[in-house]
Amino acid sequence: MSYLPLCQLHLQHHYFNSGYLAQAKLLASAATVQKLHNAQLVLKATKQGAVLLLDSSRRDIAAACCEPALTLHFLLYSTDSRFGSYTEPVLPYGQLWYCDSQNVVAEGSLLRLHQQPALSSAELISADDNRLLSVIDRRQASLPQLVLALHISGAEINALNATNARNYLLKFASRQTLWRYYLVGDSFNGALQIRDLSQHSAELFARQQDVMLANGRKAQVFDSVKPLSLAEQSPYRFALISQDGDSEKILIKRLPVATAGQSGNAVVNGVSRHLAEIYLNY
Repeated sequence: MSYLPLCQLHLQHHYFNSGYLAQAKLLASAATVQKLHNAQLVLKATKQGAVLLLDSSRRDIAAACCEPALTLHFLLYSTDSRFGSYTEPVLPYGQLWYCDSQNVVAEGSLLRLHQQPALSSAELISADDNRLLSVIDRRQASLPQLVLALHISGAEINALNATNARNYLLKFASRQTLWRYYLVGDSFNGALQIRDLSQHSAELFARQQDVMLANGRKAQVFDSVKPLSLAEQSPYRFALISQDGDSEKILIKRLPVATAGQSGNAVVNGVSRHLAEIYLNY
């Protein structure tokens, strides 16, 4: 028995250090499980995502099952309860991403299954959409984050060799959020600045009006001037620097960074934004 890769599915996520989605499982729908069995196809998880394998000794059976084209549905579930907190965009209640291999965009040697560089709101559909009627069971406790429709033709089966497997790409974007530092303590005096020591770029943080916290203590507030990406291991090296005339002193060489699950919604300059709040006592 010899297997050939029919197609590779690359599941990427900007949040993770590896670049690939972690803590997730890709499952065939109930109907697809039977179709895979009939066509002698095998779905196998890989470090990059998944691969669909063809038993080359049963190629004739697979080709017959793919005339007319065979449509398979795969359901992607994240097993990380924080998935929604580090992934962009937010999945509205009762919606999920839907991708179809008939609508792809070439990206190098890969076939991207969404129009933008990463999954966006353009791929969102309601769980009640007719395309999902025989794919998901609404009685389930939780919906998948994504459903993939994969189409395979008999011609594709017959032409398959060891080097021409299709490579599909699904890419998730990392959550972009404003970061806010609250500096509490007598040591935070004088002119202060938050700067990224790993970059020689314009200031990323601007000081806001001081606020009084619920515990009665006063805090200096610094907001990022633009949304910053969350990451499993943040690339940012923010330092707190005090300035006195022409001299500078690093008070804190590496500030804590925003983490998954830390952000919420807040009104910033009259606009509702994702905001990660970080408190420092010094």
